[in-house]
Amino acid sequence: MSATVTPPPQTKASTAAAQHKTEWETPNDYSLVGERTQEAIQKGYAEADWYQCPVEPAEMRKLLARRNWPAIRDSIFWFGILIGSGAAGFYLWGTWWAIIPFLIYGMIYGGSADSRWHESSHGTAFKTDWMNNVLYEIASFMVMRESTLWRWSHTRHHSDTIIVGRDPEIASPRPPSLLMICLGFIGIPQMLSYVKKVIPHAFGIMHADEQTYVAKDQWNRVYWVARVHLLIYAATLGAAYYYSSLLPLMFVGLPSLYGGWLMPLYGLTQHAGLAENVLDHRLNCRTVNMNIINRFLYWNMNYHIEHHMFPLVPYHNLPKLHALIKDDTPPPYTSIYDAWKEIIPAVLKQRKDPTYFVDRPLPEPKQEAKRAQTYVSADPQQLAGWISVCDALDILPESVVRFDHAEKTFAIYRNAEGNLFATSGICTHGKVHLSEGLVKGQQVECPKHNGRFDIRDGLPQRKPVCKGLKTFSVKEEGGQVLLNLS
Repeated sequence: MSATVTPPPQTKASTAAAQHKTEWETPNDYSLVGERTQEAIQKGYAEADWYQCPVEPAEMRKLLARRNWPAIRDSIFWFGILIGSGAAGFYLWGTWWAIIPFLIYGMIYGGSADSRWHESSHGTAFKTDWMNNVLYEIASFMVMRESTLWRWSHTRHHSDTIIVGRDPEIASPRPPSLLMICLGFIGIPQMLSYVKKVIPHAFGIMHADEQTYVAKDQWNRVYWVARVHLLIYAATLGAAYYYSSLLPLMFVGLPSLYGGWLMPLYGLTQHAGLAENVLDHRLNCRTVNMNIINRFLYWNMNYHIEHHMFPLVPYHNLPKLHALIKDDTPPPYTSIYDAWKEIIPAVLKQRKDPTYFVDRPLPEPKQEAKRAQTYVSADPQQLAGWISVCDALDILPESVVRFDHAEKTFAIYRNAEGNLFATSGICTHGKVHLSEGLVKGQQVECPKHNGRFDIRDGLPQRKPVCKGLKTFSVKEEGGQVLLNLS
């Protein structure tokens, strides 16, 4: 069955502009516990449905495939550059020649680690989960982000991207501060923000805004991560004092300052100067064409519209996804320079007029766009017993289909062994259809936040999912898939 996919009215840039003109009579409140938070909820921006470009289910299935090798290959090369430049810096320490390897080391450590943090946080870089988790913990420390806290922060960022009062990761609030933007290229705001958070966390204190998006059963983990981070920094400072040398700090701590310039150079191209409070990633995200070196350093996060629309797609498949949806998105920026040529004037205008934002032209909406397979009950009045869902051949191994019956939605799965399972069809965390998720072994991964459920019993298997799914009996009989509504 096909589903009609059209942008919601509020995604039109002209509508967003009019709305912002009225909302910006006073300076905006970007806290997560202020008036804007309640406004965002009342206006339907919180946990809302976002526009997605049409992609054929068969093509999306290919794009979702997880592999270890691309990330292993890239990580070996990446860590090789890090270790090699660090070793050269150590060997040349005390000479002017040490500047060159430390510039490379800082760029990798304090800048490029951001994209490794990002991709491994989604659990999509590697097929093997522990590999994602190891890289995530290492990269989190490198870019001065507490791993548990930021995993939840980034979950909210994907739920409510650039929604004022909801998104904790808005990097360019309005009116922008030119001083803070400039200082960002030497890592000062990032370091100050980190210190402001990590010290209270080490003493068991959670800020009010953090309490709105971090599950309470994860608070102790936040505290222990903070303590481990501070212990590492304390040991580094102790080594610097003991040896009367800055060299230990050149490897841990200072790279975020002398190498932090790469992070805002890439990162601000994602959203800066674009619309707030819209439910279309084509209006609040940028896709920027980059050369092969920048794409390696940035791990294809330059395809940012694509990533936000389909966060389950691994970074190495984002160029293919871009090729499939480019006719339904604004033209990509031709280079980093091209993106910054737009960002700088936009930021300068927003200092005087915070209502201003870059108005991106949208193509005509695609009608009757085919999404994940959806089947609708032929007898919506039936309330109990077995009911036919679809032909058995319609559910392929390691796939999921959606079944709608009597205003309820179910997800029907087939694992790699051919066994059928059924659960309620909406994620208990992100309120999104699991039929557009990924079946991985005995689990289904939510398409919005990468949380996972066991398809056999509905129990949560990966955060941010905390509440399980209802399960239902399902069987194959006479070439049909039957679901027991009881």
